[in-house]
Amino acid sequence: MLNFLDVTFETANRLHENENILKTKKLLSLGWITLIAFILGTFIFGSQLEDYSAISQTVSEIGEEGSPLYLQWQIFSTGIGCLLILFGIGIVSFAKQKELSVVPGIFILLAGLSQFGIGIFPSPNPLHNVFGLSMTVGYFSPLLFALRWKNQLGMTFKRISLIAFILIVLGIFLNLTPAFAPSLYPMEYYGIVQRFLLYTFYIYCTFISISLIYSSLILEEPEHNK
Repeated sequence: MLNFLDVTFETANRLHENENILKTKKLLSLGWITLIAFILGTFIFGSQLEDYSAISQTVSEIGEEGSPLYLQWQIFSTGIGCLLILFGIGIVSFAKQKELSVVPGIFILLAGLSQFGIGIFPSPNPLHNVFGLSMTVGYFSPLLFALRWKNQLGMTFKRISLIAFILIVLGIFLNLTPAFAPSLYPMEYYGIVQRFLLYTFYIYCTFISISLIYSSLILEEPEHNK
């Protein structure tokens, strides 16, 4: 009788663990979905505005106060924030299952909260810039993946994370230079500069998403589970 109860309890635990793993994979898939949604959204909405240039204008200008796409962009922008938040929760869940640091996932989650705030307070609301600057916290996530997860997902994962971080730092620098070095590059290319930073971050999120779901590398189980 006791053996039967033990087997039943163990089976129930395995079913619960498998269910959690499935939920985590669904959340992790939001990483690449966010990239596709963001690129398509910025392109489609931008193309609907007369005289809007993706080369010289920022994505925030699509839905700034007074824009005919104000409400649509607000819904879209906050939706991207929600996707990032859920993606961050998925990374935290994955990290807990594999006994890795949850810090990188928390930084992705914080990026989602910043993006949500950017959507709630469109330009030129002063809080728009506050939440925009707070995105910098999330931009440090590639470095944290490289340092906190070390070689747990392989050297390639670490190298790509470091390269992504270098590109993001470059993007941050170029985005901020108009404030202290406005002559560094022509401002008619500022839209491209901003998109370089945003697309690099979302492409990295896609890399994380795919790596955590489809990686063939099997992480070593914690000792106490063996």
